[in-house]
Amino acid sequence: MQAKLNYAFDRLPEVVFLEKSGTIVAAITTNPNYAEPWIPQVPTLAQLTAAHNDYVTAYHDALSKDIIKVNLRGSHRLVLSDMLKTLAPYFELVAQGSIPKLETTGYDLRRDTTPTSGVNPLPAPVDFQVAHGALPGTLDIKVTRLEGAASYEVQLTQLDPLVEANWAHALSSKTATQMQLLNLIRAHAYWVRVRAIGTNGTGVWTDPINIIVD
Repeated sequence: MQAKLNYAFDRLPEVVFLEKSGTIVAAITTNPNYAEPWIPQVPTLAQLTAAHNDYVTAYHDALSKDIIKVNLRGSHRLVLSDMLKTLAPYFELVAQGSIPKLETTGYDLRRDTTPTSGVNPLPAPVDFQVAHGALPGTLDIKVTRLEGAASYEVQLTQLDPLVEANWAHALSSKTATQMQLLNLIRAHAYWVRVRAIGTNGTGVWTDPINIIVD
């Protein structure tokens, strides 16, 4: 299927959204693949830039942790996120499936894939939980045992979880309920995800969970 842009911004940590939105605005500015004027149904580049500038200002103001400024940051983030979500389908339309053109937008690519065999992949494990372990720098992970799963794989990232290349293998386990990650950096935030592995190959990843290690 055609490559598409990933614009699932809602789960991104604040600092990651700050970086990603800045990357997109910079990439689109003076981009010959997406020259203005754009269609009237989407925001203009000027409106997008202004919304991003408002968000950047609100982000830095909210570092004081003043509740009013934090709420204002949230409002500006919502406006900017909605603009980016509205623009993504338009950029896809203009690109007409061209991956090189889509890669110039600053968005990450989301490629929808179909299984190449007649066997459906294992679904994502359910009841996915991540908790602080008994010892500092550890996380306990568990899912409900999935029929057909021979083992489970856990991956970690401290970077943008929407970028596939950021994920790294953390452990493999034969059991669904006794998985533990060791030697993690305390007070750092990690994204965690799990998938099942069966005789027919790897399954679907769980939605990632973000947690700060004790």
